[in-house]
Amino acid sequence: MTEKMEIISHCARGSFGDKRVLIQGYIISKSFPLVLLLHGVHGCANLAEGNKYGVLARLLAQESINVLTIETSRKTRDRDAYGNDRNRWIMDAFKGKTYAMDLFDVASAISFIHDDLRWPELWLWGFSLGGLHFLILTGGIYKKVLERAGLKNPITTFPKIEGLILSGSGDEIRPENGPSFHEPILDSLPCQEMLLEAAKNTNAENVYAFYGSLDETFAKEACRRLFELTPTKRDFIVLEGVDHSFRTVNGIPSISPLIDMVNYLKKHILKNPGPTR
Repeated sequence: MTEKMEIISHCARGSFGDKRVLIQGYIISKSFPLVLLLHGVHGCANLAEGNKYGVLARLLAQESINVLTIETSRKTRDRDAYGNDRNRWIMDAFKGKTYAMDLFDVASAISFIHDDLRWPELWLWGFSLGGLHFLILTGGIYKKVLERAGLKNPITTFPKIEGLILSGSGDEIRPENGPSFHEPILDSLPCQEMLLEAAKNTNAENVYAFYGSLDETFAKEACRRLFELTPTKRDFIVLEGVDHSFRTVNGIPSISPLIDMVNYLKKHILKNPGPTR
């Protein structure tokens, strides 16, 4: 990792719980592209050892790519204290939070990064719901979602989106996962038609999508459908034996899916120079 790398930590205005959206990452140079990493529903994204997004951030930084993680607002952030009790974690951290509130957090982070950190061009990389958030934002649908929820749009000037990367993001979950729709955030998702409309209208200059062949949340067709509708689609990559969260290969924990995605993307991301001071 470069010696000139700066570790930064910021906080944008959140909509729920502690009202904070945490932004952390590695900045190398304004002459290199900046990638924003966004977690899936009820996820955590930070630079801690063992955190998937922290691992991914370090992999990107090693390639001289600036990277920031975004972690949305919630009532508690002590995920490790809950162990395997996922349901209790979800309710303690997110009970009462809607999809629109979660989307507001992401829009607030993008506004802060554009206006305060002065990054006019971005790469957006979202996992699962994170990818859908980024799709709704780049497709312009976010204004409608926020207005309907009575939330003020925090974005004054939308940055140029050099690339949109979707990892395990689909427009329709598998039928057997229906009960999850009763969980906070998921219980107020935008309809499938809005996701399809956002895909058709995304303003991202380049769109890539990754899909794990053992994805237990979305069928391949659900992810492929969104990708194919985007006007600037580049490639749809299937990672064999990989799960929905990109944490395992054939059921065995591994960071190889993250390495494989970075190795594929780095040549495309670095081909596009970042903003200059």
